[in-house]
Amino acid sequence: MKAVQNSIHNPKISIIITYYNFAKFIKDCIESILNQSYQNFEIIIVNDGSDDENTNALNDFKNEKIKIINLKENCGQFSAFLKGLEQAEGEFICMVDADDILLPNYLKTLLFVHLNNDVALVSSARGEINENNEIISIKKTLENDKVNYLEIENLFKEDETFKIEKVKAPFGLWSWNPSTSAMFRKNTLDILKYYPDKKFWKTGADKVIFSFLHLLGGSINISAVCFLYRVHSNNNFNASLNTGNKKYLNEDTVNKLILWNKKLRLDTVKMFLQNKKEFIKKYNKINYLKLLFKVIFCINIKICAKIIKTFAHKLIWI
Repeated sequence: MKAVQNSIHNPKISIIITYYNFAKFIKDCIESILNQSYQNFEIIIVNDGSDDENTNALNDFKNEKIKIINLKENCGQFSAFLKGLEQAEGEFICMVDADDILLPNYLKTLLFVHLNNDVALVSSARGEINENNEIISIKKTLENDKVNYLEIENLFKEDETFKIEKVKAPFGLWSWNPSTSAMFRKNTLDILKYYPDKKFWKTGADKVIFSFLHLLGGSINISAVCFLYRVHSNNNFNASLNTGNKKYLNEDTVNKLILWNKKLRLDTVKMFLQNKKEFIKKYNKINYLKLLFKVIFCINIKICAKIIKTFAHKLIWI
């Protein structure tokens, strides 16, 4: 599919960046967004209780497209994203990490895919850079042949074609391993307010958000490299989850991933049962049951039985 195609529809996009003590990287991230070929967007930076030095670094950004929300204390990535969502004016929402780089056609390409496909979530292939802006993995670039991404022209060309892959969610297998930067339809995000334990996801909130939207409205991943993920000492764990890179995988990482997946599924079952009336009204009874059982069959049946027994009174009139 061609990446670039004119559309009468010119929707606004809200880009939400959750920021916590990342002054070292935020300037490159913001500049990459301001240099997008698609310009109908706003940037919402949610400063999640950063220290004074990192908070003061945000004062350097003077642009009418940028809004800054300062939280008094560190609430975590999930809660910070929801704070940004409350202020978002766009029809589409992008979740971008404060240390990532968007390539010039990121917004244009993901928006094009959204406008031509009825899904909740669109993500893209990515390259990886280190703390010095050196590309360490992108297409045929070798790890021992590092170059600064600013020195490479047209990493994503206007006339490049790409493949669209609808990510399948077979019965019982709905969890989405995030690519960290993606574009969502705003009207699909309201379910997040029902999640029962937002504080747990101080990091890794993208896993929750991507998984829910994939479950509810489907998702697409495109083969074009549209952004660069930064690998550094503070996110080695995320790098291992997102790429499966054996360099970062160890027993602790695997155990934490198992915990995350179990936590996500258990909380989701509770959420669906606790908010049964609201969800049936939103999705209708049949779709509600389909979603509920899709999640239930992802979890150990004994654990599910305990949860359902606890909330049995809420299932009586389904």
